[in-house]
Amino acid sequence: MVSDEGEALGEVLAAGIEVDGADRLVRHIVQEQGLLIQGGVIRTPGMPIESTPLGVLLVANTARDVAHWLYDHKKVKRGRDFREMLADYLQTTFSKQVAQTEIVGMSTKPHKFANVVSFANGRKLILDPVAKEASSINARVVANLDVKARHDPSLIQRIIYDDTESWSASDLNLLQVGADVVPFSEARNVIRRLADKELAA
Repeated sequence: MVSDEGEALGEVLAAGIEVDGADRLVRHIVQEQGLLIQGGVIRTPGMPIESTPLGVLLVANTARDVAHWLYDHKKVKRGRDFREMLADYLQTTFSKQVAQTEIVGMSTKPHKFANVVSFANGRKLILDPVAKEASSINARVVANLDVKARHDPSLIQRIIYDDTESWSASDLNLLQVGADVVPFSEARNVIRRLADKELAA
């Protein structure tokens, strides 16, 4: 079985798109490709091991189509969006040093990160915002955990969450499995300390 581990829906939620009943909304797209969706995770049915490369390609293409469909058909949440505020702050502070970047994990799967700051010493600071939604939480944990498993000393990972919302201890503990967790209210100070350390290196 091959799955996208909830990354398509997680990416949409991280962009601030409001999605209720995602499985029902996009099932027609998924089923057209002979795939399944449950809990926001797109996956193949049981399949022979030799079909895995085809399954990976099919799931990746379907996940992309699902994300595009949701972007086109759903609305961005109104009101305060800490992810936008984080991106604006990073753009102002680091300018061309910050960009959306794909980083390959231990599994050899590439993962998208919205905010990656590159330093002159070759190190990269991943600042990964997460929405208070199960699919977003799972997707960001999986992506960060896969990258962390590389044990690459040039990568610094932080997951940023909006602490104006009420988070359960279990969700925060789950995020911590992926990477060190930073509340948005403290993000500027933490980012500045990390950046100063790299600039001094």
